[in-house]
Amino acid sequence: MKKYLYIPMLTLAGTAAAFLLWFLFCRTGFEPDTGLPISGNLYGYLFLGLLAVLAVLFLIICKQLPDEREFAPSFSTAFSTSSPALLTVPVAGLFLLAASGLFDLYSGFLVNASRAEIIAGVLTAISAAALFPAVTVCRRHSSAEAPHLNSSNMLLVPVCCLVVRLVLTYRTASINPSLSSYYVEILALVFLTLGFYRLSSFAFQAGRTRRFALYVMPAVVLCGSALAGGHDISSALLYAGGAVTLLGFLLLRLDAMSAVWNHNDL
Repeated sequence: MKKYLYIPMLTLAGTAAAFLLWFLFCRTGFEPDTGLPISGNLYGYLFLGLLAVLAVLFLIICKQLPDEREFAPSFSTAFSTSSPALLTVPVAGLFLLAASGLFDLYSGFLVNASRAEIIAGVLTAISAAALFPAVTVCRRHSSAEAPHLNSSNMLLVPVCCLVVRLVLTYRTASINPSLSSYYVEILALVFLTLGFYRLSSFAFQAGRTRRFALYVMPAVVLCGSALAGGHDISSALLYAGGAVTLLGFLLLRLDAMSAVWNHNDL
């Protein structure tokens, strides 16, 4: 894992910086009376500049990862680990996603009587449930035969659910005439969808670590930024859960790659 430790460290550092800048922009970048954006806000420009710098760094980092065109590992091989601590990360993310779905259901049934929130809650809860079997096959066993993911199609469920969630979120947010107030939220959902799509490709032995990391790293940064926007608790749990889940699977992939690299050096 030490060989690739700089990847999650840079991602988390970028997330912290983006969170701070977006938090400051949300507090100073809008008119208090109308809610319209104030042109020329320094924090808004710094935030966009940070995203551009991180995008370049992420591209450079992904180019340094091994090319897997000739051999694509199975899902259980690609994300296998002997560390219970690493497995805890995606599991924690899935619990956050499940909690987000439950809060949406509670709000939709008992608070706002909103059909959109009920749909969003059901989809988020289904996504979390569909991903749990994927985590269980990631524990590295001493036996020669690695466990297999029973249904590869289950990993496509979160992708489909996030697409619907993206449409619902855009329909609600686009009422606001100020794009600055919700574009980070939309981008976070887009990259979450792409990140889980790239994760699902490993279940069909078509995964590429370069492409997976290229979407996971900005997804984590954008989800962390979205948390600074002061959303309701279900949305905050969704962004936190999605980011933690994808980061957890990226850590598992990097750990599995490091294990292969160390074995080849022996």
